[in-house]
Amino acid sequence: MNSEQRLEELKRRAKELAERIGKLEDQLNNAQPTTGLLGRWAINRHGKQVLITADRPVGGWIETAYVSPDGATSEKVEEFARLTFPDQTTRPEDVPVGEAWLVDADAGDASTTNTPAVKESTGLWITGENNEGGVRAWSDNEVTLITPLIPARPQDTPETVTTEDEYAALPEGSVVAKPGFQPWTQRGYTWIYRDHSRSTAEMAGTTRHVLRWGR
Repeated sequence: MNSEQRLEELKRRAKELAERIGKLEDQLNNAQPTTGLLGRWAINRHGKQVLITADRPVGGWIETAYVSPDGATSEKVEEFARLTFPDQTTRPEDVPVGEAWLVDADAGDASTTNTPAVKESTGLWITGENNEGGVRAWSDNEVTLITPLIPARPQDTPETVTTEDEYAALPEGSVVAKPGFQPWTQRGYTWIYRDHSRSTAEMAGTTRHVLRWGR
């Protein structure tokens, strides 16, 4: 075997190895957790968001709670293998505009960890105060998703807010936005978007979705 043939053989082996690594990564990324499930959110086979109320499955089944649009809470045992976990299967580029997530972000010259971020537009994420301070934008390839920011007590969380009283009732750290528009974060008695700020009274009158309930 001459040097040229040897090089081609090494390239072939490298390609095979890369394909095997890719398959293993897919398996790891799509693998379901088996413990530490209490309080996590999942999607059931009907496409409904359910809150897991047990730490681990038993006999292939796990206890969950579902909150209907009218606020009523119901408990149900789900087949664990048929649940999906959005934070494990979603890529930053797949997240719809307007969703809020807990993320790590690294752009080389700046980084932030375990911080709330909102998908502001296609390919663009916004975080609040990061490790270097201030507000910053990140591209999809600079973001690592940790978990979606879904209220821990959904039965207490309005889907939208419009009036001054409704805005005032949201705890600090809440994030609201109209679909396709910029997200506003509650800081003390002020709502912040980048270097803009509004009072609760100024926010009132416009209906916005609650993307995050408190910190």
